[in-house]
Amino acid sequence: MRRIGGCALLVLGLWAAPVWAQFEDTQGAVPRVLTPARLDQPVSEVPASVTVIDRELIHASGARELYEVMRLVPGMSVAKTDGNLPSVAYHGTQARDQRRMLVLLDGRSVYQPGFARVNWNAIPVALEDVERIEVTRGPASAAYGANAFVGVINIITRDPRDVGGQQARLRLGNNGIRDARVAASQQFDQGAWRLSVNDQRDDGYDAGLAPLDTGDSKRTTTVNGRAVWEPGYRDTLTLHAGGNRTRLDRPYERGLQDIAEYTDESVERADRLFLGLDWQRQFSSSHQLKVSVYAQHNDEETNLDLCFNDPLTGNGGPGGGLFFSKELRDLYLANGGDLDQTLASAPADPAVQNRYATLLANGGEPFCGTGWLDVSETRYDLEIQDTLQFSEWARLVAGINVRHDRGESRAYLSGTAENVSHRLFANLAVNPLAPVTVSLGGFWEHDDISGELFSPRAGINWEVLPGHTLRAVYARAVRTPDIYEDQANINLEIRDLPPSYADREALLGWAPAYFFVNQQSPGTVQPERIRSRELGYYGRFTAGALGAMELDVRYFQEELWDLVSGQLNPFNFEPENDGKVRHRGTEAQLSWRPTASHLLRLTGARIHTEANQGAEQRFAARDSAGALWYWRLGGGWWWSTAYHLARDYNDYPFERIDAQIGRRQRLGPTELEWSLLLQQPLNDEPVVFDENRYQDDQRYWLTVTVNF
Repeated sequence: MRRIGGCALLVLGLWAAPVWAQFEDTQGAVPRVLTPARLDQPVSEVPASVTVIDRELIHASGARELYEVMRLVPGMSVAKTDGNLPSVAYHGTQARDQRRMLVLLDGRSVYQPGFARVNWNAIPVALEDVERIEVTRGPASAAYGANAFVGVINIITRDPRDVGGQQARLRLGNNGIRDARVAASQQFDQGAWRLSVNDQRDDGYDAGLAPLDTGDSKRTTTVNGRAVWEPGYRDTLTLHAGGNRTRLDRPYERGLQDIAEYTDESVERADRLFLGLDWQRQFSSSHQLKVSVYAQHNDEETNLDLCFNDPLTGNGGPGGGLFFSKELRDLYLANGGDLDQTLASAPADPAVQNRYATLLANGGEPFCGTGWLDVSETRYDLEIQDTLQFSEWARLVAGINVRHDRGESRAYLSGTAENVSHRLFANLAVNPLAPVTVSLGGFWEHDDISGELFSPRAGINWEVLPGHTLRAVYARAVRTPDIYEDQANINLEIRDLPPSYADREALLGWAPAYFFVNQQSPGTVQPERIRSRELGYYGRFTAGALGAMELDVRYFQEELWDLVSGQLNPFNFEPENDGKVRHRGTEAQLSWRPTASHLLRLTGARIHTEANQGAEQRFAARDSAGALWYWRLGGGWWWSTAYHLARDYNDYPFERIDAQIGRRQRLGPTELEWSLLLQQPLNDEPVVFDENRYQDDQRYWLTVTVNF
């Protein structure tokens, strides 16, 4: 019944389109994109399949968080797989470690350098500040280098010259949703600026539900600013600045729960800052130079407050200190890092037993303390890009890039590690014949970890009929190992011990005292590699009374090898290049605008995934689909409804329908807008993992916005 009722909401939106309405001619130019080859091109000429999500689609989707918008992209796996940590992956493989896709914010990479990830909670931008999102579906290392492995998401924020006035927004809903936003902008002679502050809070999946009764609530505060100044008609200076602060309740580590009792909740606290400056010089209508420089810094820390059990009796007491003794560490190393063998042989080891007796003689105070999982990452990046149009039939973009990455962690690296990379890139588009576009691109790079690498791409687009283009693309790409994969030296120090354990060297054999398990990278991890072949079709239909329609279809084959598929956490660290994956399938996206008041967006994908590691298939949905209908009703009223399907994530299907109604109206000098959104799951399945469940099936929230 819930499935029938939910689908009825979608049918209502489709039925509501008045078939007798007078459709207008919405014929227009083919949309232009910048991301696939760094060239401003019609989407019909680029060497890739592209999904464009503009402000209208974002508004119609009703998305509350940035990651949710990615459900509008065919072939994209999207879910909160690890409590309050979203996962977004094009042609998803692993569920938790998403390190194979590049995400850009106004040209700045938010792919974090030290630990190879994109933290969607940490992207310092709100949906209201986004002008458009361009998603390149397919390897794009030829344009952006390593880590644009399976695709690129380019988030482009609103130009302050196109924004006016102030805004205040409040959102309240179930599941502890409490969001607020204030924004301001101003235009001045030769420029403009805008600034926004956004705060989001919710209770996460596990609001009082087993097995994670402590919950996984989240609070994120984001500041985003952009200023543009035009000192002359040829020059433009753009300043980007912002930051992000998050507080995430984190689930208990299951491995630690076997040997210790938590005395307080684990909370991840993080601060992130960035600053960037772009200078563009327009020498002529056919020649442009762009220089970009940015710096970003991330600090994260998670507490582990624990009382350790006696490894011999299983009860609390001073014997728990044995887990942090030098003797148990020595035994662990002597057993080649075999955890089970170490614990089995400990009762018969004389050195371990002497240390155990010393701890028991110290008194009966339990061994309780705090461990910290800390991460600090810094990046400095300089890029010079030159764009030149030789003639009407040849365009070239080329440039150089220098990047310095630094990672610091007492827990994961036992210190500091760095990586410096140097890069050269070029992408050429030529039209040897009027209906044919040939694209050639390559990216050469050298870094301290992986040495020299080269990523090529070649594509040909043939407009067989006006508005109908066939596309063939071949590309190779790499993902380079991060600092953590290459130089990990995991040591979990115990701090804040009771006063009776002040003399750690006497009681534990060393100071500082570390958990006996030590993980180290062999330093031999090689880059992951992908080879992709694509055949595609792009068509744009304008049929008078039927309005405008846009269709993109992609058939692809992808082979991925040398994948790092094993776990990379402090207790299981398996950085080996033994993973292989093969994808083949078809994707399609359709946008239809019968009139200016209606928009229909359909997406679908069928992907067959073969892998030699089970972990590489957990986030791979064989079938996925989406539908979004947006209708401006008149009088300031509007309605949207959406359907999302992924079958399956880790054998759990995801199926949901959304419905949203809202109104915008003038109240004197101000504009008031409100909207009510309802999300209804169409099954009782958890999301990817069994612990990812909401206390309430339905989720809803009311949003009120004032513009003045």
